[in-house]
Amino acid sequence: AREEGAGGVPPPLLHAIRSSNASALLDLLREEAGGGDSSGVYSLPLFLDAEGGCAFCDLLLDELDGYYASGLPIERPNSMNNYGIIVNAIGMRPAIDRLQAAVLHPLAALLYPEQAEGGFTSHHSFMVKYKAGQDLGLDMHTDDSDVTVNVCLGKDFRGAALTVCGDSRSPSHRQFYASYSHERGRALLHLGSRRHGADD
Repeated sequence: AREEGAGGVPPPLLHAIRSSNASALLDLLREEAGGGDSSGVYSLPLFLDAEGGCAFCDLLLDELDGYYASGLPIERPNSMNNYGIIVNAIGMRPAIDRLQAAVLHPLAALLYPEQAEGGFTSHHSFMVKYKAGQDLGLDMHTDDSDVTVNVCLGKDFRGAALTVCGDSRSPSHRQFYASYSHERGRALLHLGSRRHGADD
């Protein structure tokens, strides 16, 4: 029988997590930036289906578009992005809670055991968008998080690569490490203390 993914998460990823198979998890990860004097930056297919599509991304974007069309209040996701929405505030917190507990925390425990020790107690989950005439990029910054997970929902897009520098707590915090090009349905994981920014 064919194993189905849950919530858009690919079956190989779910199977590796449920079987506590660290080797299989590492095989799914791609290192995007070395650690240097901090932990590394990794990506993996989080919402990709067997055919390489991202039906779950489409469903999530449909929900967000529906909320925008409703005319209900929209709170800015943070002090830096003007265009986006806090998904926790529109009824999606329970779904993100489950994703965090079942998938994201096991991944973080493998990659960043110190930060993941004891489990995660909260999340600030939001969507931002970049568009000509609106926000085009985001200056270098760190996140107020132990671990950051950035997922490209995408549609048709160009640009907006992510520049990754060093850890803010290290002497090399301004050192350039990598430029990551987003892929739809693929997640990027790094410590919140890792300096990064979205290119125009």
